[in-house]
Amino acid sequence: MSDVTAREQAEQALRLSEERYALAMQASGDGLWDWRIATDEFYASPQMLEIYGFPPGTVFAGRADLLARLPFHPEDRPKWEHAAAAHFAGDTVRLDFEMRIVPQGEIRWIHLTGLCSRDASGVLTRWTGSVRDVTERKRAEEELKRLERQLRDAQRLEALGTLAGGIAHDFNNILGAMLGYGEMALRDAPMGSRLHRDLGNIMVAGERGRALVDRILAFSRSGMGERVAVHVEAVVREALDLLSAKLPDHVRVETDLRAARAALLGDATQVHQVFMNLATNAVQAMASAGVLRVSLATVRLDTPRLATTGQLPPGDFLVLEVIDSGTGIAPEILERIFDPFFTTKEAGVGTGLGLSLVHGIVAELGGAIDVASTVGQGSAFIVYLPRAGDVTEERPIEQRQVPRGDGQRVLVVDDEELLVRLAIRTLEDLGYAPVGFASSAAALEAFRADPALFDAIVTDERMPGLSGSELIREVRAIQRAIPILLVGGYVSGQVTALALEAGADEVLKKPLRERDLAMSLARVLRSRCGTPDAPAFVPADI
Repeated sequence: MSDVTAREQAEQALRLSEERYALAMQASGDGLWDWRIATDEFYASPQMLEIYGFPPGTVFAGRADLLARLPFHPEDRPKWEHAAAAHFAGDTVRLDFEMRIVPQGEIRWIHLTGLCSRDASGVLTRWTGSVRDVTERKRAEEELKRLERQLRDAQRLEALGTLAGGIAHDFNNILGAMLGYGEMALRDAPMGSRLHRDLGNIMVAGERGRALVDRILAFSRSGMGERVAVHVEAVVREALDLLSAKLPDHVRVETDLRAARAALLGDATQVHQVFMNLATNAVQAMASAGVLRVSLATVRLDTPRLATTGQLPPGDFLVLEVIDSGTGIAPEILERIFDPFFTTKEAGVGTGLGLSLVHGIVAELGGAIDVASTVGQGSAFIVYLPRAGDVTEERPIEQRQVPRGDGQRVLVVDDEELLVRLAIRTLEDLGYAPVGFASSAAALEAFRADPALFDAIVTDERMPGLSGSELIREVRAIQRAIPILLVGGYVSGQVTALALEAGADEVLKKPLRERDLAMSLARVLRSRCGTPDAPAFVPADI
């Protein structure tokens, strides 16, 4: 007989210690490993087996057996082997490493912490450590990074919108003069002459400048057009003509437009921007000989359909396809091509706004985009736009007619002397009797002196001293019924609301074409003064 109390107490204390350690590891969610190097015994705790996706009770013949069965991510295994070798060599005191594994086909992130034990001579005797599943933390970090990128992009877009709003007025004043006088000169130039062609190129350049400002304003959500029925095929054909004029010799275009008079509810400028951005990217992707294929058709979806950028509900759609035989898009960047400011082009070639603008417009219209690309073979962008019936048949005779005045006196106010002279000449050609002022204060003084002298007012918005809206408010206090047009180089929703609240009948955006001015002026005269005094529709070639 012997007293084993001390031994029993020691064993009980050991069991209690092991139980506490097991509970602590379970509470932490960490797995534990222990590799006895001399005997090649490898222990893996139940938590470790669960993290790696092994069935409970799995036993390994040794470390080599474990490594052969671990579900490493192919890209991370070499990194792991390098980190473990450096740790075993004594280059690092503690292994502290994160990597991906693929248990049951799902990518997960784990954090490994390991510590080597050595004998007195420095030979490895044991390696122990823990493993923790940090997938949720990594996902949270990625989401935070994504939100930070979105915030930075939003800040950059806000700055872009502020900049665009600041320059739009002055830049559109310049374009207004160029397009206005260019339109007059083009009308008088003999058809087919070199002068006519040169003036036509100047007008094309001016229209590109106007489209650029519209593009920036639209992208910053500062200037969205009114939604109307848009003849999509006509817009695409017009854009193709513009594209063909600057197409490289090595690119050939094949078209298949079969949408007839199908329409969407939106803005023709936005549809033009969608096509031109996709087509320009396609052309730039074909550095050598290539084919640009453009098709437009209508299709009906009877069931919901998942696209690259969203889900399409059942319904009728216009389908625009832009396909190139260029370099293609690498799979690793395909999901980022619609991000703002993301570009693979050289500095000075791309801004990273094109596809993001396309995505924003299509999403706003209620459509979606499909993308397919193969590196070295080309890319296909398929745009689905919701169909809104058909556009009505246009009568060509009406396209050549503009309403003309009958000697009505129009007060013209703009702080740009050049634009005042342009407006006076345009209105004189339309049959009005304009009186121009480059000062809003001087214009108000003239109106106060004899309100009955004027039949209508056309005023700029952004001017020194009295703005257009403030001038309108002063005029309305004197004469409530006079027709007033407000014209601005930057017409945001806020500017429009303030102008209409002040008493403007209509708000127009510079640069202003003769036809637009004629139509609006006739409309407000007819509305304010009644049909008898309204200008008549008289044919005029413009």
